[in-house]
Amino acid sequence: MRVSAHAHSDGVQVYLFRFANIVGPRLRGAVIPDFIEKLKADSGELRILGNGLQEKSYMYISDCLDAMLTAIEGADDTVNTFNLGTQTTTSVNQIADIVCGELGLDPEYEYTGGDRGWDGDVPKMRLSIEKLSNLGWQPEHESDEAVREATRDLIAELQ
Repeated sequence: MRVSAHAHSDGVQVYLFRFANIVGPRLRGAVIPDFIEKLKADSGELRILGNGLQEKSYMYISDCLDAMLTAIEGADDTVNTFNLGTQTTTSVNQIADIVCGELGLDPEYEYTGGDRGWDGDVPKMRLSIEKLSNLGWQPEHESDEAVREATRDLIAELQ
């Protein structure tokens, strides 16, 4: 049964969230920890999937939780759908620069080529957060800041 049909037929209020790239402590299996691990193995070179120009919204975990709470507390439709992200994006090259800067490294970047990092990747993505903004919510961290904070968290964890 579709969520909206269930909500309307059973009188249940539903919140649906579309997430940007959520970053923060304990993050694994994503670009930031991947770069940190690659640089720990070889500080002179960083292999980057694609061309490094892929650009997406990165949202710090505390902002994500705050956005969800704001939506739940402020929206009163039967079905409430929200995009969770920031108003800014960060490229893979910017992530590499942030990670390298936080580690105090200046490696050569090696690219695998193409406008996608992996099968199914999209070159650019930004979700509109207008509905959340209309509830008075704004992220504490913009995308670059979220990446930097998550990088610091992960460097400390992986020491």
